[in-house]
Amino acid sequence: MRLLHTSDWHLGRTLHGFSLREAQTAAVMAIVDTAVERDVDGVVIAGDVFDRAVPPIEALRLLNAALARLDAAGITTIITAGNHDSGDRLATYAGLLRQGVHIIGSPAEAGTGIALTDDFGPVVVYPLPYLEPDFARVDLANGDDPLDRSHEAVVGAALSRIAADVARRGNPRSVVVAHAFVVEGTTTPDEVASTSERDLSVGGVQVVPASLFEGHGVDYVALGHLHRPRQVRAAGPTLQYSGSLLRYSLSEANDDKSVVIVDLGAPGTAPVVELVPVLQERGMTRLSGTIDALLSESHAEHRQDFVELVVTDSRYPERMHARLDAVFPFALVKVHQPHDASGATDVRRGDARGRDPLEVMTEFVRKVTGQEPTPGEQTALQDAYDSARAGGT
Repeated sequence: MRLLHTSDWHLGRTLHGFSLREAQTAAVMAIVDTAVERDVDGVVIAGDVFDRAVPPIEALRLLNAALARLDAAGITTIITAGNHDSGDRLATYAGLLRQGVHIIGSPAEAGTGIALTDDFGPVVVYPLPYLEPDFARVDLANGDDPLDRSHEAVVGAALSRIAADVARRGNPRSVVVAHAFVVEGTTTPDEVASTSERDLSVGGVQVVPASLFEGHGVDYVALGHLHRPRQVRAAGPTLQYSGSLLRYSLSEANDDKSVVIVDLGAPGTAPVVELVPVLQERGMTRLSGTIDALLSESHAEHRQDFVELVVTDSRYPERMHARLDAVFPFALVKVHQPHDASGATDVRRGDARGRDPLEVMTEFVRKVTGQEPTPGEQTALQDAYDSARAGGT
């Protein structure tokens, strides 16, 4: 049995005001091409297919186009809801889809198995949507008392349901598709997360230990939520994050994006996992230097990238923003961060506390206009400052 595992498409997302529609379309269709070319039996999407509960129409059309191509190729698609998706809306959407597409969005459906078959027999796929503890602790409780208010408690209860169904079916090969923050041992969230992932925590209860997946008869766990591809080391089944569709923050600038090809052989054999790169229409990089250096030909290869530009000139360059925008049309961040004589970074950037208010006002005008305030503007700023001070006494 061959599966393609992907997650965190975040269709409909923008990046610092830039549309990602073309980049997402190219990447999604490249994934469909990979699924067809690699002759997979199923595609599993581990949550956050959309970036918000009510996605734009273009995002819906893109998903529909991808599902139609996969269905036409005879490939089953299985989708579970993430923390960005609306599980209830996805569950409703599922009833309108073709036979080869399965969507699980409700916690009440945890433990529902979807059976695929190959020469070795069945492989049962269990989509596990993002389980919000406040709600799932009631939905997944065995009795009248709700579960503990933690991701570990609700995911553990869902896995118990899955284990019972696996045993009832005679212990076939099985795959769990889950949207959760799973870590091994003493790994902390900050070590593996990027800034584009919405925090799953309230009160520090977001982490699900990898050991929770041991002993449930599961062969492979297709994980979503973390945007970097990584395998979670554990004694039980293979736990793998595919990573996100695109680079969705500057903290991911150096990340390779991928999908996972998973080959499940005969019962009792370990899955074989292969990372396959995902097409990235536009690069992402972080550049630092004087404005002359940034505008020089030495950075020409990055001019069409999404970039962060840190200008290190000792004085604020004239028309800095306009000059950078003319050369780097996809600049996400442009900041003036001068170095003092010893080369140390000016740590006051972005923090006005303790500074002269008139200096902050002058810097604001400088950054907005790209030039020093005129004498008339300086006078207006001083008058406004004096008036504010007089009004506060």
